[in-house]
Amino acid sequence: MKRKKTSFQFINIIKKLPILLAVVVVCYTVVLLKTIEFPTLLPVTDIQVKGQLNYLDKKEIRSMVQGAINGGFFTMDLKNVRELLMEKPWVDNVSLRKMWPARLDVIVEEKTPIAYWNGDAYLSEKGNVFKPTSIDNNLNLPGLKGPEGQHDNVWKFMNVLYKETARLNYEVVRLALDERRAWRLTIAEKDNEKNQIDIKLGRYETDKRLQRFVRILPTLITQDGFVENKVRAIDMRFPMVLLFVYLKMSLT
Repeated sequence: MKRKKTSFQFINIIKKLPILLAVVVVCYTVVLLKTIEFPTLLPVTDIQVKGQLNYLDKKEIRSMVQGAINGGFFTMDLKNVRELLMEKPWVDNVSLRKMWPARLDVIVEEKTPIAYWNGDAYLSEKGNVFKPTSIDNNLNLPGLKGPEGQHDNVWKFMNVLYKETARLNYEVVRLALDERRAWRLTIAEKDNEKNQIDIKLGRYETDKRLQRFVRILPTLITQDGFVENKVRAIDMRFPMVLLFVYLKMSLT
């Protein structure tokens, strides 16, 4: 009986031997991998920066990514790389894609400026304010001004003004909301940007004053003084707006 029992135990050990060997191999492999430096074993040698970029430098981005990589193909921290790139003012979004065996694709989406904001920043097409190190004043963008946190309201009103003035061959080049929440804008003739007029809409009944201005603008355009750029400003807060305009003309 003892001989049979011993034989049975030996057979069980033989059966379990492959499993024990597999465990030993796995443990040994884990220990071995910890001693291997993956950056040396599988370094990322090819960084491709992709995307249509007008304000960002692909070489600069590639250099930033290369300096931020702290591991090999399998161990590099992509989250850290993305967060670093997202800190750049012109960057709207970043996607990172590893391509075997040693390539990293960096897909960059750039912000599109649609307006200046307070003279030292831009407003993006998504409605976000961003401040790059320098502002290009030669871009054909309207200038918006307003208290901090009011950029969304100013841009929404800008869209309303665009629709109202576009039909009259004029466009808004500046729009400001002051601390008292009073509106002031400057329009320019599309064919002659030098022909500009400042318009005060004030704080109250802004929509009514805007509609009133849109109604009288065609009449003003027919006036010689208006065409010759003698009208410099119109204050829509006055009920007798036409009289106010002619008074302004007489002073120029």
